[in-house]
Amino acid sequence: MKAIRKSQEPISLENYRLAVPASTWQQMRNDSDNDGQQAYGDCRSQTISDQKGLCAFCEIDIHDNNPLKCRVEHFHPKSDTNTPHNWGLDWQNMFAVCNGGTRPEVEDDSFHMPPIKANMSCDAYKDMMIQKGQLPVNCEGWIINPHHLPPFPSLFRVHKGTGELEPDPTGCAACPPLPSNHHQDIQKLIQHTIDMLNLNCDRLQQARLKIIHHIEKNKKKQRQNGYSSQQGLNNLAHIYFRNSWPAFFTTIRFCLGQGAETHLNSITFQG
Repeated sequence: MKAIRKSQEPISLENYRLAVPASTWQQMRNDSDNDGQQAYGDCRSQTISDQKGLCAFCEIDIHDNNPLKCRVEHFHPKSDTNTPHNWGLDWQNMFAVCNGGTRPEVEDDSFHMPPIKANMSCDAYKDMMIQKGQLPVNCEGWIINPHHLPPFPSLFRVHKGTGELEPDPTGCAACPPLPSNHHQDIQKLIQHTIDMLNLNCDRLQQARLKIIHHIEKNKKKQRQNGYSSQQGLNNLAHIYFRNSWPAFFTTIRFCLGQGAETHLNSITFQG
């Protein structure tokens, strides 16, 4: 997961909410009379644009806005009617996410890998945890909202031998308090987030390993070309981050270490 900075809500969503304040997300999606379909499409496109084409949770590439590969996630479940607040039409509650490994039609093994249940992730797994009672419906503070992640320091690291995502103890210790954290510390919040989104399913670990192996090969090429270790990392940071943003951004950031941090600071990275 990485920091996300949301833009102003689409005017079509604002207008729809004013016109039909009690509407649900599904009703808006099917509503042609009040331009709900336009608002729905704008929400999909704008969340993907805000996130630079990455799933808000696992960071897989969803640039193409393919409905088989991605959808809009409501961080606070849109089905929650215990309060008068309409979570389904709350722009700040929306993120673009992948389909969590639930669509066998997508043959790309980074998006789908059997067994499906074990390789579910992101909102698909989160919803299952809520249904099982292992995560509260009001999940804020039990798992981290991507909107609350700071750009610096990174709170995640990756085990290079397994592709496993872990809390970064140094980053977590240096991070200012996060909103509504229900855990003892930030490190436990990050670990619970990883667990409740199943970000270490085999499918995602294998995808991260491919990135790690690619980076290690490029590090070797940098050394063979006569660059020092730090110069090589700096060069690779410019290459990998020349466009916003590559899939599995956090994995790349961790593997490039100080080279990534120097580059991201130089471009005033905010999300």
